[in-house]
Amino acid sequence: MPETEKQQLIRTATLIRRFLETQWPGWHHKRGRPVQEPLSRGTCQTSSLFVAEILRRNGIQAKVVQGNSLHQNEGYYWKGRWHGHAWVETLGYIIDVTADQFDRHAVSVIETGSENYKAGSDTATPGARELRGEFVRNALLNWPEIFEDT
Repeated sequence: MPETEKQQLIRTATLIRRFLETQWPGWHHKRGRPVQEPLSRGTCQTSSLFVAEILRRNGIQAKVVQGNSLHQNEGYYWKGRWHGHAWVETLGYIIDVTADQFDRHAVSVIETGSENYKAGSDTATPGARELRGEFVRNALLNWPEIFEDT
């Protein structure tokens, strides 16, 4: 039986997540942060940029969506309040490869429109944005072309 679109996204997001797990300790170190538990904490924007780039390189339109908890009702709603967060939207789905920081499965692929996810703004400084870009560019150099065999 062929995979559904959602099953394909889950499989792809899981492969990407496994790769990102090898990158996150270096990202934390370069930012001067201790390695955190879960390891994905604080990596959602950069991870989402990476996911979207991999999908686009493979012909799938994808966009990074984020919300800043400094603004009202943006980001991810968990434990009674909004948290700054970023994720990818594609093909009518939300892909969140850092959902475990909210006590969810490590990879979440759900239909868009979830009340827990609300788009907003990115208030990062230009320096933080440049660092995210550097992390993504470096990770892409190490990315195995898994799509060739899937």
